[in-house]
Amino acid sequence: MKRNVLYAALALVALYSCSSEENIGVVTPSDDIQNASADAIMFSSVSKGVTRADHVGADAANLLDKHFTVGGFKFDTEAKIVFDNYQVIWGENTANNTESNTNDWEYVGYTAVAPAGIAGNKQTIKYWDYLTSYYDFIGYSTGTAEASANTDAADITDNDHVGVTAIDYDNKETAAYTLAGTRVGLAKCYIADMVTVKKADYQKVVTLKFRSLASKVRMALYETVPGYSVKDVMFYVDDTPSIADGADQDEANLYTAGTATTDKFYTHGTFIVSFPNTGETEEGNPDYNVAHVSFVPEAGGSLTTQRFGTLNDQYTGPEASEENSNIYLGRSLSTATFAANKDYTIMMPHEEGTVLALRIDYTLVSTDGSGEEIKIYGAKALVPSTYTQWKPNYAYTYFFKISDNTSGWTSNVTDGEGNPVDPAGLYPITFDATVVDTEEGMQSTITTVSMPSITTYQKGHDISNDEYDASGDIYIQVMKDGALVKELASSGSHPIQVWTITGKDDATEADVMDALNICEQAGTSSTTGRNGVILTKVDTETDFTTIPGVDGNDIAIAAGDAAKFTPVSGTTYAVTYEGDSSGDTSFYTAQTLTSEPSDWAAGDWFEDPNGQTPVGVFAAGTYYKKYSNRNIDWGVKVIKVQ
Repeated sequence: MKRNVLYAALALVALYSCSSEENIGVVTPSDDIQNASADAIMFSSVSKGVTRADHVGADAANLLDKHFTVGGFKFDTEAKIVFDNYQVIWGENTANNTESNTNDWEYVGYTAVAPAGIAGNKQTIKYWDYLTSYYDFIGYSTGTAEASANTDAADITDNDHVGVTAIDYDNKETAAYTLAGTRVGLAKCYIADMVTVKKADYQKVVTLKFRSLASKVRMALYETVPGYSVKDVMFYVDDTPSIADGADQDEANLYTAGTATTDKFYTHGTFIVSFPNTGETEEGNPDYNVAHVSFVPEAGGSLTTQRFGTLNDQYTGPEASEENSNIYLGRSLSTATFAANKDYTIMMPHEEGTVLALRIDYTLVSTDGSGEEIKIYGAKALVPSTYTQWKPNYAYTYFFKISDNTSGWTSNVTDGEGNPVDPAGLYPITFDATVVDTEEGMQSTITTVSMPSITTYQKGHDISNDEYDASGDIYIQVMKDGALVKELASSGSHPIQVWTITGKDDATEADVMDALNICEQAGTSSTTGRNGVILTKVDTETDFTTIPGVDGNDIAIAAGDAAKFTPVSGTTYAVTYEGDSSGDTSFYTAQTLTSEPSDWAAGDWFEDPNGQTPVGVFAAGTYYKKYSNRNIDWGVKVIKVQ
C-alpha cells in the first residue's frame, strides 16, 4: 500500500513563518527580478493526497495556498545556508519568464520575511556550487493558515494562524522547525521530507514532496452472530460507568486506555518536525530523510475521548424474519456500518501511538421472527498501540466485528461496588478491529474483544474481502489486563496457538472454545471437541523484531511481542490464547446410539443423567456419557483464508 504524499513540483516549494509581530501574506515580486543562467537552482512539484487524486500545477498550488517556505543548505566540510527560509510564490502562466521559474513558481525578487535571517531584504537568485558535495532542502507550507511570529501555542487560540520557527539545519535530527496552534489550524499545514541533491544532479529541478500534516480517522462496526441481528449500539466514553448505568452515547467513539502523557488525542499545542535519519550512512534506511513529527500539548490541548459521529445513516435492513426496518448493523466487513456516513475525522499525527478502547452496549434480535431480544452490556475491545501510530497524510479506518464470542454481559445486575454479579454471557464477545493506512492501501488488524484480546494483521489486506488471503504472513499480538502480552513463545500456562479447523463447516469462535474446553480426544498436535470440531496445531514464529508496514516503514517490536504464521489458501484457522480457568466441571450428555461406538467401555456410559447407573453390555438406546469441562475463558479469533 502506498502512503499518500503531496508531491510539490514547484519552481521552488518553500514554507515560511514569522518572527516579527506581523503575519505573513503573499508578497508581490519587484520589477528587478534577476535573470538566471542555466545553472540557477529551480524547483518543481506534483502533489498527491490521501484522496488518491494526484494534484499538479494550479491544483497543487491551491492546496498549498500558492506559497511554501524552503530552507536550503550546501555542504563541503560543514553546512552553509543558501536559502534562508525563502518564500516561494505561485504565479499562473509565469513559467519561463525568468531562468529561476520553469513551473510557475518563483522565489527571486520577493521580500524575505521572518523568521528568515535576512527578513526585509530581497530574495536573490541562487546558483549550483560545484565545490560543494551536496545540498539539503527542507520545506513546509502553512496552507490557508497565516504564519504567525508568535510561536507560543498558548497564545494561538484561533484556527486561522500557525506559529512557525526558523528552519534549524544544525538540529534537524531533533527539531528542524516547529508548528504551533490548534488542531484545525495545524491541519491546514503541509510538510515535506528532506531532499538531498548530489553533484551529479546539479542543474536539475529540485522536487519537494509535500503531504498534509493532518491524519484522518474513521470507524465502523459489523456483526457475524449466527441467528441474530444487532441493533441499538450505544457507546461508553471511558471505563468509569457501571454496566448497571449502561452506555448513554449514540455517537461512535474511541477512548484512550492508558494514563501516560501520550495517551491523548491532541487538539492544541506544538508539533516538532525532525529528520532523525540523514546523511550518507543512512541512505539505505527506508526512513532516510523522512520527516517525523512529535507533539507537545498545550495545557488543556488534548482529549481522552474522540467522537466520530452516529451510525444511523449506515444501518441496514433485516437479514431474515426480524422486524423489517433499517436498524441493524452490517453483517460483513465489506458491508460494515460506518460512523458519520463514512466521513473521516481530522486528527493530529501521533507517532507514539496509544492503546484505544471501544466499549458498547447493543441488542441481539433473533432472525427467526420470534422477536426474541438479548441485551449485551459493557462489551469491550482494545486496539494495541502498534496500530495507532498515526502518520501525517494517512487515513486510518478501524473496523470492529461483533461475533458470538463476547466479553459483555447479558445481565446488568451489579454488586455494591459496581461489579457484575452474573458471568459474562454468550462466550466472551469477539470484535475485529481493522486498521487501514491510507484510502488506497491495505493495512488491517483484527482484534478480538474477548479478554484477553487477540489482534491479527496482514500487510496488504484487502478489506473488500472477509478476512485474509494467502499473500503473506499473518501477525498476532495479545492484550491482557490492559497490557501487551510479552514473550509469547514462553508464556507459561497461557500459550498462544494457531490451529487449522476441520470437522465442522463455518465453525465460530464459540465452537472453537467449546472444542478446547470439552475434548473427546486431545493429543500433542490436535484436539477433537465433543462438538466435532477438529483443531490441528500450526507452527508459529516469535523470534522477529519488525512487522512489515507500508512504504517500507516497518513497525519495530521486541522479539516475543508478536507471533506469526504463513497461511494456506482455502484454510480456516483459529488463533487462541488460553485465559483463566474456573476449574474442571463434570457433566453428562445424552446420546442415542443405534450401534456400539468404537470407544464403548463398561463404566463409561450411564443410564441416567447423574452418572449413578453404569451400563456394561451395549444395546441400542439412549445413554449418558461423562465429560469434563475445563471452563477456560479463551481468547479466540477464527480466520478464513481465501
